[in-house]
Amino acid sequence: MSYVFGLKDTEQYEDWFRSDLGQSVFALQKELLLKVWAPVGPQRVLEVGCGSGVFLEWISSLGHMVSGVDPSGLGIELSRKRLGGVAGLQKAFAEDLPFSDNEFDTVALITSLEFVDNPEKALLEAFRVARGTVLLGVMNKYSVGRINQFLEQFWKDSFYANARFFSVFELKKMARQALSRQSPITWRTSMAFPLPFLKYMQFLERSAFFQRFPFGHFIAMRIDMRNRLITLQTPVFSELPSGAANASVRSICWRNPRSGIILRDETHAGEGRLRT
Repeated sequence: MSYVFGLKDTEQYEDWFRSDLGQSVFALQKELLLKVWAPVGPQRVLEVGCGSGVFLEWISSLGHMVSGVDPSGLGIELSRKRLGGVAGLQKAFAEDLPFSDNEFDTVALITSLEFVDNPEKALLEAFRVARGTVLLGVMNKYSVGRINQFLEQFWKDSFYANARFFSVFELKKMARQALSRQSPITWRTSMAFPLPFLKYMQFLERSAFFQRFPFGHFIAMRIDMRNRLITLQTPVFSELPSGAANASVRSICWRNPRSGIILRDETHAGEGRLRT
């Protein structure tokens, strides 16, 4: 199960997203995610917890084939309106994805892991359906922005009151425990400064030095699925050519039992008998 956004939550997020500050934050998040993700060529991407589809729309605009799931029927409807028929959308929970193993090149959880009841199981499901990369975008529990959100909840109603935040170190530990091995992990953060000062600090927010600071408000993390057993999607010999079942196999090489010399059938084009 997960925390399901209702109408009030969705309207609150959409209002913030359309604000000047929301657009500035969104631009920084996209830049950071793309820098960490660094996809090579078009990919098949699943976003888990796609909400109203703002990140899904962005990923689609980059030329990728996108799908999305969300536990909120309202979120699915908004995503469908935002993307039209571009994305495959389903109502589903992060802990129980309705897809086969290794079905997507990349599985993304962007500001959604914070709202699931069982983040460890959600990560396991993401690793199961991903064949290449799991991309995380998570709010940092150890940041100035998190302190502001914590204080605001005492006088301001916000859906973040239902969120569970993570640190860079917790995410890395969870990922490696879920995979039961060491995996290549790349991470960066942004919004190291209070959001009211964002428009004055954007040049610092984009610097490599501050993005390696583990206490920025937004964490972008890429987990590579290398050296992983991948299930075969198409059975071998699912379609045999005509007459293949009756074909005989003939060896073109044999060994002379007396001399031990390997001989090759000279009837094959361009090849004579091997001699010593």
